[in-house]
Amino acid sequence: MKSKLFGIGTGPGDPELLTIKAVNTIKNCDIIAVPEAGNDRTAFSIVEKYLEGKELLECRFAMVHDQAKRIESRQSVADSITGILETGKDVGFITLGDPTTYSTYMYVHKIVVGRGYDAEIIPGITSYAAAAAAFGDALCEGSEALTLLSGHGENIELLLDRPGTKVIMKSGASFAQVLDRLKQRGHADRVKIACRVTMGNQRLYESIEEYEKSAEADYFTVAIVKGIRD
Repeated sequence: MKSKLFGIGTGPGDPELLTIKAVNTIKNCDIIAVPEAGNDRTAFSIVEKYLEGKELLECRFAMVHDQAKRIESRQSVADSITGILETGKDVGFITLGDPTTYSTYMYVHKIVVGRGYDAEIIPGITSYAAAAAAFGDALCEGSEALTLLSGHGENIELLLDRPGTKVIMKSGASFAQVLDRLKQRGHADRVKIACRVTMGNQRLYESIEEYEKSAEADYFTVAIVKGIRD
């Protein structure tokens, strides 16, 4: 049987939100690819109890603005993975949340598949789905639209005015500017913010005002902007 790469979504943070398929895939893979020290280790901490006796492949990605260095690091990780696949071993690549949603894994997936190797994606629960659940809210109802966007997106102004619910992720240091844009465009009273949802230090804010009074900057932050409903 041909060896295969598995992109495994670990969910938003709570180990109990790992899917059965994710756990079984981790158990069945010969080698698990994990972020190297210096990259985020959250996905590793979620699945750590299932890694006993597993051989690990430490992967470092260049988290810099230089696109050439980013591409070079992805190619290097793909080289390591395909080298293992050539030996007939399966590799499981763990990634926080869902592999298809703003995940570095997908760059590696495309490279590996482009080289002719087999790969399969194991979906995971997203942070925005977990955030909506934590607030007890529906993301969208009836024919309502759902727009998912990055806080770094160049067209964020246009997207913020779309009808329906907006989910804003991956804002990082730009999150304060994103909140200012929301307030300027009249959306302030329809924003809820979740930080580190389902993790041990989860924080939920029912408004921008509440967030700005008590929040500290956090990479794992999701904003949900509800549309106007009848």
